[in-house]
Parts: sequence; C-alpha cells; structure tokens
Amino acid sequence: MSYFKNIFTTGAISKTPGRVLKRITNEVPLSDPKLIIELGAGKGEITRNVINKLGSSLSRYIAFEIHKDFAEELKIKFPGIDVLEEDALNFDQLTDQKADLIICSLPLSFFPKQDRKTFLEKIKNNTKTGGKAIILFHAFWLLPEFKEVFRDYKLIKIFNLPPYYIITYTS
Repeated sequence: MSYFKNIFTTGAISKTPGRVLKRITNEVPLSDPKLIIELGAGKGEITRNVINKLGSSLSRYIAFEIHKDFAEELKIKFPGIDVLEEDALNFDQLTDQKADLIICSLPLSFFPKQDRKTFLEKIKNNTKTGGKAIILFHAFWLLPEFKEVFRDYKLIKIFNLPPYYIITYTS
C-alpha cells in the first residue's frame, strides 16, 4: 500500500528518510522509560528505531495508528507493543498515565488550528515531569503555534524535499 494513495490519513508521500529517523532516535532518552506513546505510528519506521535503541529497558509502548492496514502491519512487526487503532487526537482519553516519551508524526498541518492547539496542549499536559515530547512535521508555518504551547523547545531542521522539522520539549 503506497503512502501517496493514503495522503489524507498518513500525511506522507514516502518513507521517512534514514537521516531523519536517526535524528529522532538521537533525541530518545536512554533513561528507563516506563511508558512511550507514539501518535501516528504509520508502518513503524520510528517505532523500530526507538525499540532498537531502548532494547530491554522498554516497559510499555503504545502506538496509535488509525489506518487499519498500517495498524495490522504494526501488530505483526512489533508483537510486544500495544497498537491502538484509534484517533490519536484522543490519546489522552485512552491512556491511564502520563508518558515518559511522546512521539508524534501526525500531519498536524491538516488539522484545524484550534484542534491542533488543543492537541499540542494534550501532548504537553500528558508528558510526565522530566519526560520528553518529540514532534516531527513539515509545515514551518506551525512554529508560532509550537512556541505558544511549548514555551521552551529545541528545533531541529533537516534539509530535504520536503524539509523536515523536529521539535523536542522536555517537561
């Protein structure tokens, strides 16, 4: 199943480049995370890298993926994680604790501004104190919205076509 065919649910037209995956993985803290939540896990490109980095220190990994075929693929590839075929925008209603790490690669520019702001606030509010949020996106014009919600964040720019941006926020 191609990415482009599902652009409005995946927000992607191709696989995430290896150098982008490496930058995301470099941002994953090694400190014994109890709970990792990935929002928009797709085909598991980020998932695989995070699991490989953390190995046996990983306690619980919840991957949200609304696309049925992608969710089934995740369940097969990563039998040790919880795959929820649910709308990631409501992740806070489906998890019972704050996360040590939240990774988001949803196509945020596709959402209405108020929904996007509410969602970003949910990410911030559901990141455990001392935890981290990593958000991958393409639309540079979202930066003021990130600044409004995450007062202090780190921005990583990866020059590519399309360009990639990664925001990291430590709670």
